[in-house]
Amino acid sequence: MTRELSVYLYGQKVGALSEDSLGHLMFQYEISSYPLSVRMPVRPEAYEAAYAEPFFDNLKPEGDALSLIAAKFHISEQNTFSILNQIGGDCAGAVSLYPAELQKQIDTPLKEIGKEQLAGIIDELPDNPLLTGLQNAPRLSLAGAQAKFAVYKDEEGKYYRSDDEHPTTHIIKITNKRFDGLLENELFCMSLAKKIFKDAIEVEIHSVDGRKYLEIQRFDRKSLNGKIERIHQEDFCQVLGYLSRQKYQSDGGPKISQIYNAITQHSHRKAADGYKFIQLLIFNYLIGNTDAHAKNFSFLHIDRNNKVALSPTYDLVAVDVYPKKIVSHDIAMTINGKGTYASVYRKDWEALFSQLHLNPTGMMKEMAKTFSGIVEKGYNLANKLNENPLTASDVYDKISANIKDRYQTLFE
Repeated sequence: MTRELSVYLYGQKVGALSEDSLGHLMFQYEISSYPLSVRMPVRPEAYEAAYAEPFFDNLKPEGDALSLIAAKFHISEQNTFSILNQIGGDCAGAVSLYPAELQKQIDTPLKEIGKEQLAGIIDELPDNPLLTGLQNAPRLSLAGAQAKFAVYKDEEGKYYRSDDEHPTTHIIKITNKRFDGLLENELFCMSLAKKIFKDAIEVEIHSVDGRKYLEIQRFDRKSLNGKIERIHQEDFCQVLGYLSRQKYQSDGGPKISQIYNAITQHSHRKAADGYKFIQLLIFNYLIGNTDAHAKNFSFLHIDRNNKVALSPTYDLVAVDVYPKKIVSHDIAMTINGKGTYASVYRKDWEALFSQLHLNPTGMMKEMAKTFSGIVEKGYNLANKLNENPLTASDVYDKISANIKDRYQTLFE
């Protein structure tokens, strides 16, 4: 028996995702559709599983969130179709999936999430991921393993449950008992990145009834004439045709060279985006972000004809400040064959640049200019954040020490 989901992009139906009796996925475009992926341009022939499965698999949540959602709906974590059938209404980017033709919603008032309800959601989130515990919960599908949910935020700063006419605008992440200071860690890394990458997304720490949370502005949304519009995006597992479970190179996933080559092949600003990707690799090395895998780099679709560019900077965390006994220090993508930042030296970066057909001497000079003063910027940022009791944390000193040591290894 074949099952089918309608696939929408920018609110318009572009095709259908089907699953056959053996569980294989297939995607068929409608005539005059917008392309879902640089890997799947519009064509009359259907795309079989080798193309459809990587794209749609990467729309699912991951980790504990996926396990809990699968258990809640009594479906398999591995069954991409069944997962998206339940929660595919508000995926990353501008994709939505529905079991039938999308009916235009009656214009009803948005339901505000007040402080008391927000506190309750935060308390229950580990057991009810992505707001699935709410009655008539929104159909959210946020990729990633960390406990989080998404909300619509209005101009007055009030939170609301999203609907089809009001897509989510912000992601809320909560504290994690295993990783002390994780919210502050991401706040520091993203704030420091903002001093180098002007497009780094905005993050802020807030508190409600004594519960801290991180508010993250979605980069795949924009305001147009007072209305929030979705921006289509795809991560590099989707771009390169890898399943979500292959996001790490050690699991058979993409290498640095594959992502770099995809950027220089597909981006409409090839040189600038290729250069920025190298800068991001260096930044991750300096802060100790070992989790910079293929899903943490994305293309934004600049128009509706597969014109793409590297997305704004997002999801930066200094992972290796935490003990090896609770988190791996292996890096997501090797650098000149080296699997840990502790084993990477200047010569390895120079070798990587050669492998990417870049001038090692010239690139090292350019990177030295880019990151000049980053050590001082890090310490100054730490001091500023520590002045506020809400954002004060010991984790800043650990990250700053990493930056100092690795900057010296690389540039001095």
